[in-house]
Amino acid sequence: MISFRPHFSLSLLIAAALLGAGCSQSTINGVAGDTQHNAAVVQHEADKALKNAKPQLDKLSLGARVTAAIQANANLPKSIRVDAGDGGVKLRGKVQSSKQKALAGHIAADTLPPGKTVENDLSVEPD
Repeated sequence: MISFRPHFSLSLLIAAALLGAGCSQSTINGVAGDTQHNAAVVQHEADKALKNAKPQLDKLSLGARVTAAIQANANLPKSIRVDAGDGGVKLRGKVQSSKQKALAGHIAADTLPPGKTVENDLSVEPD
């Protein structure tokens, strides 16, 4: 069985030593002020990082949504590549017919938010 009495006694001894060291109120206030300042700096840097990352995250999200919509259609090859940019997406790869090319373009356009465009660079190469 483990006894907690020695640990408790040691904790009391350490607490008494710290109190005896006499941290002044100004020291405590200084530490509190430094902590608040550091927290504000960290928050500012986090906000700045998010602001810088947001456009890239938006592009990734846009590309992922269009890719998922195209791959969910059984009439289209899974090899269609979707490149997302600021203005929309570009479709690349090979399809077997002009109908598949048009279908991929329509799916991409329907998936995009208003104001975004589809550049359909799919090449038609029948088997």
